[in-house]
Amino acid sequence: MFYINDDFYGTDYLAKCHQEFKLSSALDNCTNKRLAVCLEDSAQWLALCLFIKEQDGSVMPIHPSTPLEAARRLAAKAGCNQLHYQRIDNVIELPDPSTEDKIAPEITEGVLIQMSSGTTGEPKCIERSWSSIEEEVTSYISAFTLPNEMTPLIACPITHSYGLISGVMVALARDLQPIIITNINPKYLIKRVSNSDKPLLYSSPTMLHGLIRLMPKDQTLHAVMTSGTIMPKQRFEQLSPRIQHFFQQYGCSEAGCISVNPDMTSAVDVGIPLPHLRVIAGESAIQPAEIIVTTNSGQQIHTQDLGHFHHDTTTDAQMLSFLSRMDDTIIVAGLNVYPQEVEDVILAMPEIKDAVVFKIDDAYAGQRVCLQYSSEKPLEPSIIRQWCVDRLAPYQMPQQLIQVAQIERLANGKVNRKQLANTFAEQQKTVTSKPSAAAVN
Repeated sequence: MFYINDDFYGTDYLAKCHQEFKLSSALDNCTNKRLAVCLEDSAQWLALCLFIKEQDGSVMPIHPSTPLEAARRLAAKAGCNQLHYQRIDNVIELPDPSTEDKIAPEITEGVLIQMSSGTTGEPKCIERSWSSIEEEVTSYISAFTLPNEMTPLIACPITHSYGLISGVMVALARDLQPIIITNINPKYLIKRVSNSDKPLLYSSPTMLHGLIRLMPKDQTLHAVMTSGTIMPKQRFEQLSPRIQHFFQQYGCSEAGCISVNPDMTSAVDVGIPLPHLRVIAGESAIQPAEIIVTTNSGQQIHTQDLGHFHHDTTTDAQMLSFLSRMDDTIIVAGLNVYPQEVEDVILAMPEIKDAVVFKIDDAYAGQRVCLQYSSEKPLEPSIIRQWCVDRLAPYQMPQQLIQVAQIERLANGKVNRKQLANTFAEQQKTVTSKPSAAAVN
């Protein structure tokens, strides 16, 4: 069935767990229940998830590091009846939410419940039926056959759809034995990759970058799948020579995986749409449009991402390219600035470790481009501006530049640009509200 680090769990383990679940008053007949699950034991979580799916129940996975009160809030917000916290037998009953308070719509079949990332606003409760997930898995396998003979190593949370569906469920449907990595020690991960036959590592751009830096310079990774955020051009160019098969997938909470790129030649090319979906986007990089997805059931999903299609000569197919989140696009005097383009230029500076671009309002230009950056030593903004003069248009130039020790990123490498803007605005208020030295005297 599957490994958790070095420990193997077979069908006997799964059958034993399912028998115990059927004897539990909290879990038996869970068809009409909404269960929130936050377990330390990853093997138990997978066994319980597959059991609830088999019973057509509804489950909300919560990352095991989540504190009790935070887990309770998430479960209550999603309208769950119970919270299984840290251990399966530690059941916390939750009050039934009123119709007004319930976020999730009524669905007559079992669902997987997840919260959106919240990087562009308040996190939303997303529900996907098990039948829609089965459709995604079948479509994923039929369209993306290269990993059929590879060993999936899943070094990302299996409480999230990327690790759980694209990683574990797809591997099991391929009759492969996925290896779930919960030991985050990079040396262990390098060893596990090295000892696996044709390993396919499911990970994030941030983890990949750290892993490659620790590996011997002559060592390569057999295959890698990345998702969650578009990596900077410079980082892609550093990683690409060290990876034999470089894959990327793109998706959203509502639809799951939308597209897969089976041979990355550009970081912004997020893949060929899966056959069970109809995807529309812009006609070119200069005429981008929102990526809109329509499922077989007729559900239309507005991703709020800007993108476009182009013919990819490597795959001889229509390739979807990601440009920017619509909320992240900066409009300076009527001209669009896409943060990724500016970040790619600045990250090419040898002195820059990390960089993120965000927007703030401006009374004259509409919005201004702001930059937060990190470096090994103090780096004057004037040096960065000089670097940008020959590489960016005047309207793309950062107007506010802030050096920090480290840029705060989520586990998948994403940045909450809206939060950065809010923090910057609050800091500016604090500075302007301080009395001057003359006033103090």
